[in-house]
Amino acid sequence: MRWALAAGLALSAGAGASAFYIPSLSAATFRAGDAVPLFVNRAFSEHVPLPFAYYDLPFVCRPQTIRRPWLNLGEVLRGDRIASSDYRLVAGRNSTCQVLCTATLAAAASREARQLVEQDYLVEWIVDKLPAATVYTAPGGLSYKPGFRIGSFDAGADRAYLNNHVSLHVLYERHGDGQRIVGVEAYPHSVAGGAAACADLARADKLAVGEGEVRVTHTYSVSWIEEPAVTWRHRWDRYLRTDNAPVHWYAIFNSAIIVLLLSGVLAVILRRMLSGDAELDEEALGEIEETSGWKLLHGDVFRPPELGGLLAPLLGTTVQVMYTAAATVALGTTGVLSPSHRGGLLTTGLVLFMLTGCVAGYYSGHLYRTWGGGNWFKNAAMTAVVAPVAALATELTLNVFLWFRASSAAMPFGTIVLMVVLWLAVELPLTLLGGWVGFRRRPYSEPMRTNPIPRPVPPQPRYLRPVASVLAAGALPFGVVFVELFYVLKSIWQDAFYYQYGFMVITGLLLALAVCETTVVMVWLALNAGQHRWWWRSFVYGASSAAYIFAYSVFFYATRLRAGMPGTAGFVPTLTFFVHTLLITAAYALCTGSMGFFAAYFFVRRIYGTAKLS
Repeated sequence: MRWALAAGLALSAGAGASAFYIPSLSAATFRAGDAVPLFVNRAFSEHVPLPFAYYDLPFVCRPQTIRRPWLNLGEVLRGDRIASSDYRLVAGRNSTCQVLCTATLAAAASREARQLVEQDYLVEWIVDKLPAATVYTAPGGLSYKPGFRIGSFDAGADRAYLNNHVSLHVLYERHGDGQRIVGVEAYPHSVAGGAAACADLARADKLAVGEGEVRVTHTYSVSWIEEPAVTWRHRWDRYLRTDNAPVHWYAIFNSAIIVLLLSGVLAVILRRMLSGDAELDEEALGEIEETSGWKLLHGDVFRPPELGGLLAPLLGTTVQVMYTAAATVALGTTGVLSPSHRGGLLTTGLVLFMLTGCVAGYYSGHLYRTWGGGNWFKNAAMTAVVAPVAALATELTLNVFLWFRASSAAMPFGTIVLMVVLWLAVELPLTLLGGWVGFRRRPYSEPMRTNPIPRPVPPQPRYLRPVASVLAAGALPFGVVFVELFYVLKSIWQDAFYYQYGFMVITGLLLALAVCETTVVMVWLALNAGQHRWWWRSFVYGASSAAYIFAYSVFFYATRLRAGMPGTAGFVPTLTFFVHTLLITAAYALCTGSMGFFAAYFFVRRIYGTAKLS
């Protein structure tokens, strides 16, 4: 995954990659009098994970003819529904109080508008691939937050006011005899009284909604402002600016201390295991029954795992996910996935996942044969089916509820068909090919022979019982990532740009070390307690921090989101949050579980390899 990148790249990226990107290669230059299209997209909330298409809102102005540009797969899956509008922007020409439309909202539509205002919904407009943004002042200068609120709520008066006027400030830099747009700022206002009141926004009354039928006049103003401080190549900097770099560095420092302590413990274990007294000769093996600890298990430790036909496909799929994540984050770190390419990150990840199906099949087939499996086709088919089909079935079940609520987060039928076709035409054949190649490869040669009769497992100490050992194994890896996890969750659920790939790479490397070292320590403790069934244990120990990830996500839900609270969002947004959280947590658990498994496998082979017969 992201920890597969070189440490040097991670360290060099940490300081600068959080806002580094390669801009779009095609800069649009507008000359005076050129029409500049304004596209509308969706309405979203920082508190309710249920976006809606802009033209599904009951109070907006719909054009007679709506043109919809082609959307890539990532845009569709993230809920984008971009469409043309009747807003007229002309390069270099200011306009004031232009009337877009006047409509009468019925009482039901007025109540719906009030509910959306209460839930802090924002709308997203797009001009020259830039989202119209709300401006706020940060310590490093002006920063932009994509979108602007549809209204304001006065809790004291229990009244909701709809923003029906928007003042757009289009910032530009001069390029020859034309202009290049470098920023779009939106300043919404609530104005009662129609176009006449728009002329004096400071004195205009606000337009209240939710109190019966109401007449709404939508107006807008446009100001073109030259901005010499921003160039077109750096126009996304204000959207991506972060003022929390010191927090990230403190968190990384604390995580590094945790990893160093774990490394010290592991070094002591390795020194003891790999010392001269760990070697087993014929005489020692003859007296092994009188010894205790890990040496006692030499004839059982490499016994094939129970349900190995399931473990091998899971490990193959998680290696596939890690390869996909590593490649995607590498592209993000180097700036290839520009934020101007909407949906590029998600589209790239899905395409890479499909193409790395051969990797899943290869690793799964090789392990399957090592554990004595004989049907390569069945194993490869399970690798291609188990995890992807389970995830798709879960999403389709959620999709029914999203369709019911008419949310733009619902996948259209055509997108579902496309996903199935891609799976059948790309991932499935590649996984079968990889499974065949991996199965034909010579299996791993284990350093110890396996006894025909398994040794009974003695009663385990309390700290190695399932719940206690899982909680202990997951605590330290979670301590490595929990600070960065907050920003990732904020990006996912509150529509904030996440472009701090440098910090992500460093945190990922530290997480990988913590997971591997913790798993090795726990497996060593289990072996010394006579537990030779370590295969699944190593996977579970590696994945154990996912329980903390899920618990922290619930905490984030309770403290940062309002979905599911009475009178706010209801069942579907709550279901959306928990279903997606479960899927994300499951993907994380699979990845860290496979890391723990392979680290433990290398460790066990190493210590018993040094003790093999001479």
